[in-house]
Amino acid sequence: MGNPKFITCTLLCCVSLIWFGCDKQKDKVKFEPGNISTEVVEYSPTFTADGNELYLAKSYHEWGGGDMKSAIYHAVKKDDQWSAPKIVPFSGIFDDSDPHLSKDGNTLYFISNRPTAYTQASADIWMVTKNESGAWGEPVVLSYPINSEHTEYSPRTDGVGNLYFASDRPGGYGQGDLYMSRFKYGVFGVPVNMGNTLNSPSGEWNLEINDTGDLIIFEASQRETNISPYGDLYISFKQDDVWTIPQNIEELNTSGSDLYPFLTQDGKQLYYTSSDSLKGKNTNIYVTKFSAIKRKYRRQAKTSLEQ
Repeated sequence: MGNPKFITCTLLCCVSLIWFGCDKQKDKVKFEPGNISTEVVEYSPTFTADGNELYLAKSYHEWGGGDMKSAIYHAVKKDDQWSAPKIVPFSGIFDDSDPHLSKDGNTLYFISNRPTAYTQASADIWMVTKNESGAWGEPVVLSYPINSEHTEYSPRTDGVGNLYFASDRPGGYGQGDLYMSRFKYGVFGVPVNMGNTLNSPSGEWNLEINDTGDLIIFEASQRETNISPYGDLYISFKQDDVWTIPQNIEELNTSGSDLYPFLTQDGKQLYYTSSDSLKGKNTNIYVTKFSAIKRKYRRQAKTSLEQ
């Protein structure tokens, strides 16, 4: 039957079409197994700029279950060791998810279904800021038209504070679309759909944007180029103010859900969430080196299908 390890590696390489070889797969590792990545559902990591604090969403329900409820947790790295994640003071009652730290670490955006006096109950974008003593204050909901009566997902900001997110609100190209709201004079402008190069008749959901706003990684479901119908990670680059055709990041995607990308401040590492297989009941956080992936897909990037 041959060497099982050799056969497995060969199959992975053939399926993934990885031009730089099987050894690079060793760069894809589970993050902090047994502590951060456990037997339950962990997803959507976001780190401080120095990499010493982590916020993530965690659930003790089954991944993909209709009744899944999450809360936001926090962990700290000291002497190169991560603490056990603890729930943050403002979370734990409602369904809270998709945390994202601003670049200065003083604002945390997240998704919550907690009730408000202004909008119909739905998953909306909230924000919480630190006070003078460094403690988190009370969360506030972002106003209409950032939020809608439909579901918002995955708030992210670039280096100048522009807000990016996904929503299944009507008027888009598909089930869910990516939107951007410019931050100007201290307020967010009316969100604009990011266009039908990135968005499609299927679904675009969770995303990451780099500081300069010219590289985006996002989850897309049900595309013909997907490895999994449940969600693959795609990458696109902005060239001359035009987004390139999104490319499936074949090295990382599995038959399960692959989503919630996070780029470190220096752009050298990519964290993301995966359920690993079609029947996966939980998700873990993975980390991989990003430089080779970025070079490969930038080299292949096209702004039209005719190129």
